Amino acid sequence: MISNYIELNNLTKYYNKQPIFNIPHISIEKGEIVSIVGPSGTGKSTLLRIIAGLVEPDSGEIFIDGYSMDRISPQKRPAVYMFQESLLFPHMNVIENIAFGLKMANVKKKDRSKWSENMLRKVGLEGFQTRFPHEISGGQKQRVALAMSLIVKPKVLLLDEPFSNLDSELRKETRRWIKQLLKDEGMTVLFVTHDLEEAMAIGDRVAILADGLFQQFAHPKELYESPANHFVSTFLQAGIWSNDRFISVNRLAISAERPIGLEGTWEAEVIENYYQDGKYHLVVRLSESEDLLTIEIDKEVDLGKSIFLYIK
Repeated sequence: MISNYIELNNLTKYYNKQPIFNIPHISIEKGEIVSIVGPSGTGKSTLLRIIAGLVEPDSGEIFIDGYSMDRISPQKRPAVYMFQESLLFPHMNVIENIAFGLKMANVKKKDRSKWSENMLRKVGLEGFQTRFPHEISGGQKQRVALAMSLIVKPKVLLLDEPFSNLDSELRKETRRWIKQLLKDEGMTVLFVTHDLEEAMAIGDRVAILADGLFQQFAHPKELYESPANHFVSTFLQAGIWSNDRFISVNRLAISAERPIGLEGTWEAEVIENYYQDGKYHLVVRLSESEDLLTIEIDKEVDLGKSIFLYIK
């Protein structure tokens, strides 16, 4: 097995002479699911389109399974790009949509039927063979679109915010079964999302893209416990970056009054509170840096209230 199944080397992209990103090197293992997350406008979707061959980079190399993608057309690349919208053929029923890629590859009708029925079962849509896209829900359309992508057995699957049109609960349900299916299929996946929780739930590793660079590329636990820099800790709202030292939110306590005799104290304002998973959560803005931080506590605190953070 090739450890570096996908390699990006010195990959750059500019728009109107302004750099979108510059990626010196990144490698992804076979069967790994990588989430790419970051602020809007940082080139996350553009990166997927470049790997798919839909957009040309300004410089750099892409390797998949040891082969250069230089001058390889999108149709011949071993990668499938799944768009935000589930682009199904409205005049075809579910099973015809799923089998379309096999038909284009000149797979025999008998094999197309067998493989399509099998994939239909894998995505949990048995009994939906003859329904048309307008007769199924948004979540079911996403399942059909995924089945269409997987049935052609790509080496790499590129998912560009595939759950963006689903409501919150359906997003969670969809991401659970989709990750399990991708793991069962041994698929190598790059998954772009703006949803941080989603990125952490789906990715084996998570790449945080900002200011044209991957700020950190690591396991979710490592990102939260050992952020590489101030930007990462702030983006994750995972702690305080003070004097080039990271202080995890798990090491912090709060007080209504400024603690006496402690060096490490920070004043903050409560800007949001909500109850989830048996805990109150506070989103606070640090007065000095205006960084945001999310803290779990045992009781609710009023919006707008000033509090003090200190190291336990």
